[in-house]
Amino acid sequence: MMHIVKGIVSLLIAATATAPLFSLTIKVGSVAPDGSPWDKALKKIAVEWKTMSVGKIDMKIYPGGIVGNEPDMIRKMRIGQLQAAIFTGMGMSYISPEVFSLSIAFLVRDDNELDYLMKKTTPQFDKLIEKKGFTTVVWSKAGWVNFFSTKPVVYPRDLQPLKLAVAEGDAQMLQAWRVMGYNAIPLSTNDLMTALQNGMIEAFYAPPLVAASFQWFGIAQHMCAIKIAPMIGGFVISTKTWDEVPKNMKPKLIKAAQKIVDVLYVETNALERNAIDTMKKHGLVIHDVPPDAANLWERESAKGYDVYVGKTFSRDLLQKLQGYLKEYRKKQ
Repeated sequence: MMHIVKGIVSLLIAATATAPLFSLTIKVGSVAPDGSPWDKALKKIAVEWKTMSVGKIDMKIYPGGIVGNEPDMIRKMRIGQLQAAIFTGMGMSYISPEVFSLSIAFLVRDDNELDYLMKKTTPQFDKLIEKKGFTTVVWSKAGWVNFFSTKPVVYPRDLQPLKLAVAEGDAQMLQAWRVMGYNAIPLSTNDLMTALQNGMIEAFYAPPLVAASFQWFGIAQHMCAIKIAPMIGGFVISTKTWDEVPKNMKPKLIKAAQKIVDVLYVETNALERNAIDTMKKHGLVIHDVPPDAANLWERESAKGYDVYVGKTFSRDLLQKLQGYLKEYRKKQ
């Protein structure tokens, strides 16, 4: 009898010694404000991961940019002060510049095209990001950008005389808008309202939700209905940290995160529709864009692509993207 008991104890000790025991604290940076839809989604992911790992994975979230902007978060992930972060498409492009190609003006027309393009390209981008020491858990969509202006804008010629605000600190983007023929002026987000009030700028581009939140539409009461570019992003974790997660658990964690991100996009679209309705009640005028104008926007914007070719992404990548879109449009 004693021999059997000793045997069982030995087996238990051996099993314990070889079991994949782990405990992981993941510090996650985010520029999304505390309590925003994106922040709430991240907190849901944290709860799901903790439940699925039986408390082994504990995510500590630092929202609202309190741990720095996106370049700061990348740097802190590299030195281990952070293990993960939620990034915008621009933030993802700081890791791998090629990602920015998905967000160039007037390349993609709608969500269906974006879904097709992301399905074709994100596996390639994942590999490029992995080479930098990071792993993309999930990619996300966060809406679209539109023009807002103090005067009606339907055709490119309507925008060209207006002073257009462009994100400060992005020399290539500023050059691209100028090459396209627009009077682009570098400006920080914090200065946008004042610049609108004193006439320093007469137009800007932003997601409708943002234009509503900051009340910019109160001065720039004209919105061009055409979508300029999609906003994408991702939940990125350091590969070193991701490697600590048991392999059999990773697919479940990814699936849970993706489900929450997909629901978030549906909710964000609903919030955007409500924001647009509210802005319309307070004077916003939305200008539809006829097919000939849409064609002009696409043709004029292509002039700016060469600013990025060879610096941000290759011509080969741009041609691949254009080929995928041509392929998709033929099927429709």
